[in-house]
Amino acid sequence: MAETTTPERNTSSSAEEMDVDVDTSKPEGGTEEVDKDKPSDDKATTDSEKPKVDDGKGKAKAEEQEEEKKKKKKKEKKKKKKEEEANKEIPTGPVKLGYKTFDSSVDIFDYFYNFLHSWPLNLNVNKYEHQMLLELLQKGHKDPAKKIGVGIKSFQVHNHPIWKGRCFAVIRENGSVDYFRFRKCVHRILPLPEDMLPQPGVDRHLRSKKKYARQGGVGRGGGSGSGM
Repeated sequence: MAETTTPERNTSSSAEEMDVDVDTSKPEGGTEEVDKDKPSDDKATTDSEKPKVDDGKGKAKAEEQEEEKKKKKKKEKKKKKKEEEANKEIPTGPVKLGYKTFDSSVDIFDYFYNFLHSWPLNLNVNKYEHQMLLELLQKGHKDPAKKIGVGIKSFQVHNHPIWKGRCFAVIRENGSVDYFRFRKCVHRILPLPEDMLPQPGVDRHLRSKKKYARQGGVGRGGGSGSGM
């Protein structure tokens, strides 16, 4: 009879042979250590959800910054406008008035200034000078239609009734008289140098006198004033 041999059974099994996952990260004793320094999730969530207190300082600062921006923008706009005005093309000659052509505002000024101080008072100017003054008035006065009125019969040189200086007088067809400053007319046609500009103090004086006369004010001599 043949002897049969029964294979010896291996009772010891390894983790690899049994295909079992083993967590070797746990320390001995089976308990997991807790990091006490690490904040808990509950505490972190509470801090993040906690509403921030607005004491009003942030809003006030934002409004102040917005106001500063507005001021800066306004200042830049004003500066730009000033630069644009400074860079505007200043009109230059030649300019034709009546029968003459002038190269500059100073030339126009000199011509009418010399004529004003050489022509006799209260005498009609000749036809040549009449045309020169008419075009000066039409091209240089801010409201020539009002100054011309029903039509100009003649021009004369008068002593101004209030300012007491020589000026050009407009004698209209209906006999009414009005005055104009040739310097202002010249400046509107071609800008005069700064030292030759019209004097604003004179205009203020004349306006106040006219207002006083319309209100029936009494002059130094005791009589009522009269308008220009």
